[in-house]
Amino acid sequence: MRIEALSTFVAVVWLTALLCPWLAAAGNVTSSLSRRPREHPFRGHISHWTVPLEDTSNKRMTYREMQMVLRQEGGEDGAPVDCCPTIEEMVEPVGGRNRQDMYVELYRDGDNAQRFFEYSCRADVLEKPCRFVDRKLSNQSKCVQKFSYTYAIVKNPAWKAGIEGHGRHHHSEYHFPAFPGNGVGSSPWILDYVKVRSGCSCEVMPKPKKKKATATKSKKARSKLRQPRDHDSDLDI
Repeated sequence: MRIEALSTFVAVVWLTALLCPWLAAAGNVTSSLSRRPREHPFRGHISHWTVPLEDTSNKRMTYREMQMVLRQEGGEDGAPVDCCPTIEEMVEPVGGRNRQDMYVELYRDGDNAQRFFEYSCRADVLEKPCRFVDRKLSNQSKCVQKFSYTYAIVKNPAWKAGIEGHGRHHHSEYHFPAFPGNGVGSSPWILDYVKVRSGCSCEVMPKPKKKKATATKSKKARSKLRQPRDHDSDLDI
């Protein structure tokens, strides 16, 4: 009896060792098949939300894509979203353009420089159709960079001429910046307006009208030219 029980036990162990790899493989296939339906929609959802905003600006977005961008940029608080988004930048320019479109040098003293906040059109929307605009008006719309003017301390172009007229011995008193007095060239630094970027605006151009009136006038002019010719031919006969 012991020999038969031992042989039976050995047979069971041998069958178990033989069937284990097959059962494991079958279990892997079954588990992988059962996971596919659950993972597919999740991966699709992630890839849908990670589409770069640059891709959406080069094509007409569907209503669903518009809502996705609004939720993505508006955040959890539901903040308003710009049709033409901007980027805020702090700049320290050496010079700029005044209202006369002349280049002026900005005041700077070592590390002490004038700083300005500029709002530039985002690169993916600049000179491109505005977002969230009706499809019929999309091709007529465009995101345009806007500019404004702000006060700045600039170098006085008339100061050098005034100093040369008064002589070289007055140079030492003009080393420190001062605002202009009564004289035009009395100070090396003056207040002036400097052009800065102030935002990104959505502009919609009206669709040009068809020139029906011009075509009608040209037809009338041609008919008038033909009438004298026909009259001359009748006289010749």
